Amino acid sequence: MKKIVYLSGGVGGAKFAKGLSKLKNIDLSIIVNTGDDEYIHGVALSPDIDSVIYGLANIEGKYGWGIQNDKFTVHNELKSFYDLNFMIGDKDLALNLFRNQMIKDGLKLTEITDIIKNKFNIRCKIFPMSDDKVSTKIITKNGEKLNFQNYFVEKKAKPRLSKVVYEGSKKATVSNLVINSINESDVLIVGPSNPILSIGPILSISKINKSIQNHNNVIAISPFVGKKALKGPSVQNFIDMGYKPDIQGLKKYYKNQVNIFYVHRGDSDGSSNVFEDQIVFKNENDSKSLAFRILQNE
Repeated sequence: MKKIVYLSGGVGGAKFAKGLSKLKNIDLSIIVNTGDDEYIHGVALSPDIDSVIYGLANIEGKYGWGIQNDKFTVHNELKSFYDLNFMIGDKDLALNLFRNQMIKDGLKLTEITDIIKNKFNIRCKIFPMSDDKVSTKIITKNGEKLNFQNYFVEKKAKPRLSKVVYEGSKKATVSNLVINSINESDVLIVGPSNPILSIGPILSISKINKSIQNHNNVIAISPFVGKKALKGPSVQNFIDMGYKPDIQGLKKYYKNQVNIFYVHRGDSDGSSNVFEDQIVFKNENDSKSLAFRILQNE
């Protein structure tokens, strides 16, 4: 049985996680970005963890976030008090209220995540990248410093980036569960999530980064298709931070970390470590098929 570690952001990463988790004869551990975690309405949110859990439980909303067919009674009531752009459904809020209470009771995010994923009968392991607070901060071209949710939701990811800071990453501790899963894995897969905003926070934690650099079988799935992003602002983010949004830019960004790259058909640079494939996931079978082909080539 192959031991697989998968690094994931939210919606885009969750789509591949759905297919990967359906493969037989693998021991899967998913390490999820928590740089987006924030307190909204006084409640502790872990959006990427929840997107992965909802996706694996097949209850995600039609846009990949939240819970399908959720109602927004609380959200609509809150709007009578102040302007809201960040929408949290009632069922989604209930889960986050539970997380909030568990944090106040002294449980670590790793423990809470395990309780939540077991509630949804998810068999693979899901780990937050750290139990400590690491916050992705956006420094815009205009000199503004934005929280991730403010940049992504309130401002719809439109501001141009000057710098991205992962506050708290130097002091953040990493559980032995995360490090051991990386060190003992046969294959480590970097998902097609935004490299700077979703994978970058994970790699900003030196202990994780070093373990990945010492791994000899790391595969990255490109978040780009031609000149467009699979999801979100990753193309513009890459350009803003001085990288080309293509395989050359990915190689530069993941230098000394990734051995093999999977890109969309027509996007290869012809190198022996770059494989062209169908990386657009219209449904779960598409991601499962790609996951199968990736591991079959190992």
